[in-house]
Amino acid sequence: MDRENAGKAWMTWRGLQAEDEPKLRELDRACKQADGDEWVSNLVGDALAAMQEHVDNTFCAAGEEILMAVGWIQLLPSSENEQQVILGGRVHPLYRRRGLGTLLLEWLENRANLVSGYHRIRRLIIRNEALTADAHSIYVQSGFTPIFAENMMVCSLEHSPPADRLPETYRLVNWTAETAPLFYRAYCDAFYDRAASFDPPEKWVAEYEGDTDFLPQSSWLAISEDNRPVAFVTAGQMGKMAWISQTGVVPQLRGQGVAFGLLAHALRHFQQVGYPEVGLHVNVNNPAAIRRFYELGFRRRLTRARYEKTVL
Repeated sequence: MDRENAGKAWMTWRGLQAEDEPKLRELDRACKQADGDEWVSNLVGDALAAMQEHVDNTFCAAGEEILMAVGWIQLLPSSENEQQVILGGRVHPLYRRRGLGTLLLEWLENRANLVSGYHRIRRLIIRNEALTADAHSIYVQSGFTPIFAENMMVCSLEHSPPADRLPETYRLVNWTAETAPLFYRAYCDAFYDRAASFDPPEKWVAEYEGDTDFLPQSSWLAISEDNRPVAFVTAGQMGKMAWISQTGVVPQLRGQGVAFGLLAHALRHFQQVGYPEVGLHVNVNNPAAIRRFYELGFRRRLTRARYEKTVL
């Protein structure tokens, strides 16, 4: 359907129906093709779950063969004084910049306030895994505040990764039952100046080992000559893409090539295994890390963000 005909298509606003699932999948495909492909969001599952909770928690602009826009709300566990609500929604790329996004967000806010009860504080939350400039403008103009943003950066392995290596005084080991506690120690030492608290080691290790996408043989730990774990990379798989879940280096060794050499080794390993590309998330407020990843061959593919609005 071309843009000229799309603008004249018949449209009706209504709640979602079970038979809309194929149209939801097509909407998801079109949005990811236009905004950038990612594996975190679940448009189809989230929208259908909201419909099953209550059909009036969903709202869509439907044509005869297409969903032009869809929105839904999800109530999170609440307290006596506060209700948190996730607002989700997408507008088909062919129908953007026509006011549908603003109308959709207005409806979502009204529905969230209604089901939350006006006697409680409402915290409205938007999570967007492929943020566009237009979406950001709509959120901010509607009174939402950006809470955090991360770039998804991707490194193609079509060409050889950097040949940089760790200094000879360090050795590398994989994740095993024996080395997992050392990974945890490196994690805590790397982020002690940035994190307010840490999960217990058993929980941290169990979350990795319970993840079916975790790649222990592609997760690496750098150990110094005095047997101290000083840097780490934990890896997983997202579709056909290798994924760097976390990476860190102790503060004393930042900027000394240890993290760079460790990541270069991880990239070469991913290439040898046969992955076509590697991805990761990095906070937009961490320019030093972004610069390091850029030097390794990573490029920004999209930005994910979270916005919130408190209604008293």
